[in-house]
Amino acid sequence: MTAMDDIFARYTGQTVPVSFNVGFVVLSYVVSLLGAGSTLELINRRTSLKGLYNHFLLVGAAVSMGGIAIWSMHFIANRAIILLDGEPEVQIAYSTGITAASFFVPILVLLLAFVAVNASNEIKWWRVVTSGFLSGGAICGMHYLGDAAISNYHCRYVTANVVGASVIAVTASTVALSLFFVFRAAWTNSWLRRCGCMVLLAGAVSGMHWCASLGTQYVLLESAVGDSDSGSRNTTTIVVICLAAAASVILVIVSVLSARTMRRYATKAHQVSLALAVFDRQGRILVSPDGLLPSEKVAETFPQRSHDDFFSTAHPLFHWMFRASRSWSSISTLLPWMMAHLDNLPRHNRGARSGTRLIEENGQLVENYDIIFRELFCLASESLATRMSENIQDLGKLWGEIFHTGIETRPAIRMSETFEVATKAARKQDVSKDPSQLERGLAHKNEGYGRGSLMFLVRHVESPNDIARLEAAGYRFADTHRVVEIIRSSMQIKTRRLEEKLREMSGYSELDGMLEPGVHVGVFAVRARLDKYGFDVMVDSETKNALPTRKLPYRQLEQWQKDILVQVEGLPIQTLLIRLAMIQEGSTREVEFASQLRTAIVKLRDDLDDSSLDSAVLSSKVVEVPCLPLDSARSSTCSLITLQLVLDINTKLSARKYDFIPLQFFKVQQMVRENSPHQAAFSRALHREMSSVMTFYPSTQPPQRLGKRTMSSSSSTINLYRPQDGLSGQSQSSGRTSPVYDEPESTVPTNKPSLFGGIMVSQEIAIEVAEVKTEKTNHIANRLNIPTKTKGILRKSSQRLGSVDTTKGRQIEMGRVKTPTTAILNGTNFDFNVEAFEKDQEVTTFVDDLFASCVESIRQ
Repeated sequence: MTAMDDIFARYTGQTVPVSFNVGFVVLSYVVSLLGAGSTLELINRRTSLKGLYNHFLLVGAAVSMGGIAIWSMHFIANRAIILLDGEPEVQIAYSTGITAASFFVPILVLLLAFVAVNASNEIKWWRVVTSGFLSGGAICGMHYLGDAAISNYHCRYVTANVVGASVIAVTASTVALSLFFVFRAAWTNSWLRRCGCMVLLAGAVSGMHWCASLGTQYVLLESAVGDSDSGSRNTTTIVVICLAAAASVILVIVSVLSARTMRRYATKAHQVSLALAVFDRQGRILVSPDGLLPSEKVAETFPQRSHDDFFSTAHPLFHWMFRASRSWSSISTLLPWMMAHLDNLPRHNRGARSGTRLIEENGQLVENYDIIFRELFCLASESLATRMSENIQDLGKLWGEIFHTGIETRPAIRMSETFEVATKAARKQDVSKDPSQLERGLAHKNEGYGRGSLMFLVRHVESPNDIARLEAAGYRFADTHRVVEIIRSSMQIKTRRLEEKLREMSGYSELDGMLEPGVHVGVFAVRARLDKYGFDVMVDSETKNALPTRKLPYRQLEQWQKDILVQVEGLPIQTLLIRLAMIQEGSTREVEFASQLRTAIVKLRDDLDDSSLDSAVLSSKVVEVPCLPLDSARSSTCSLITLQLVLDINTKLSARKYDFIPLQFFKVQQMVRENSPHQAAFSRALHREMSSVMTFYPSTQPPQRLGKRTMSSSSSTINLYRPQDGLSGQSQSSGRTSPVYDEPESTVPTNKPSLFGGIMVSQEIAIEVAEVKTEKTNHIANRLNIPTKTKGILRKSSQRLGSVDTTKGRQIEMGRVKTPTTAILNGTNFDFNVEAFEKDQEVTTFVDDLFASCVESIRQ
């Protein structure tokens, strides 16, 4: 009889002695730790019950916890159990069927547990407790099911150990998941805290296992025959190694992706970027699982034409973007052309349109840099829409503020000498450190100015379907105050009061600041800017798009009321109040109107609480201002009586209720009101402007001369404006026969999309131009880049070209020209549509009327 036969004879049906290998004990905990860590990382990135992305994370988390943290840990820990002094023939062996079942059963249970606890972003303790019990049950169930897979021993359990192991599993799991989801909901789940939850959850698995193992007795049934024992043990070991490696890979991938994301955001902090701020009905903001806002790079840097050309809300490019974000339907039709255009331009890096070169190697700006920059903005918006699985028309509207990001630079680099002198003077006056005053040179230093610029598109979602779709795409809604520091640090935003700014975005509405129908009294106060962008205007600090006003109890002004305004026109506030109080003669309605007007002015003065505004004078010019619409199908206006003044350049308001914004930007805000006719005009001008550039850049090769044209009765239109002017000629139908063309020498590839549906019809519209002053003729010639010797060569006509409406203070409006002639410019026949040219000039609004009136009052 051999030694093994003696052992079988002695221990068959008996409990065998047990010892433990410390190395495998430690290794089993490490395996469980890897599984728990990958589980929590996957759960942390899960945002909804819907979406393929979230389903993948759910299954991955269940497999990681059930297959690695529990199952793999169990079989590695069983390798630490040494029976009968380690004789190979009598070590634990497993049956394949039950072993396989022990792998899938906990995964299914954990699927239910994670669905229960992670069904919403809100913490519900009954869900957490339910998930804890299910997780603890999965741990215990897998352990005893795995023991049932032992084929050569029968296990006897001590009741106290079974109860203790169950308590450990359920309690530790519940505590670990509770802490994790509390940290997650509060956006305080840093790596350190997640590691703590990971250790606790792995401790639940290991603690349960060893508590149960210490109360387990192994009764020998039969020995392993041949290599069956080593085969089953080796097979489970190989599977465990593979699963542990998978968990390690998951953790490594998550760490690498997180690091790359943070580096990418840090890089974008030194560039011109566009972020998306989406808010739900509760004012929560949409962020990634890491608390980051969706963002895209627009350009490497902003191309400055001069040392004082800064990218701010006063810049015309920002005004264009502001209007474009309210005309996405028009932009969307141009996107293929923009992509084709940018694809043919040189770039800093291959494959990224945002790397398009805006500055030549010699330091000069590239041709049409402003149009290229606009295209980059539009394509960055399109990239954001694609990431969010949204249509660009639903992406959002540009917020009226630019946030400066990145590492701050010296004033000499970022600001003009004038600006620096102004800031030094402001320091001596002990001006507030409010960063909102940076653009007007009233801060102690250039706080808030960094190397990058960040713009925001703001969107509000109320539909449950929209919210569910965004969450299914891998994003979460979070309370602003919980993620504001994450947003600030990741995007390196230098602007202070960021949380307040985000709250303003959450409550933003296009109707904010709009006056009610009727008659209002307001203050139109402007102040010169220190840069080249004209003036600032005083507005309400909350809405940033409304003048300080008070409502009068009248639906409209009648002529007798306007006559009273003429009587007191040009009077400063103090004198005006006295004169209004002295109006006793006349009808009762006149006395009442004077009293109402006086009361409104007194309230305005009290609201402003600034003695510098006492010099404001009343203007008798009543302007019509957009107001809240009475009918959603059309826009409405109300009457505004204004007190006007021009403030000193260093004026600082004492009332925090009011602030200054660029006057031109204030005008743009009025032009984008709902149902505004200016937006339709912008869409038309947009297509004309973009089509001029697309015509010049049809392919990578320079456009070659087309073949000779055969004219039947007219000639085709030639683009009259330079691309960099952002203008193009426009022809209109005159009833003539369409031109006939020979085959061109080079053609544009037919696979490119057509800007206007594939057909471009053009006819010559010859007009007579009235005799105008030399200044007007030279102005037009300058805009058209016509040599000096040809300036003013415009045919005379008795047809009246237009007239100036001095009563309304508006720009020249061109009358319809009926008699056709041809303008001979520089020896070439051009189709010059004067009416279209004038319409392309700066649009006049009530803001222009107020400014003109204000300047005129100063001259008088």
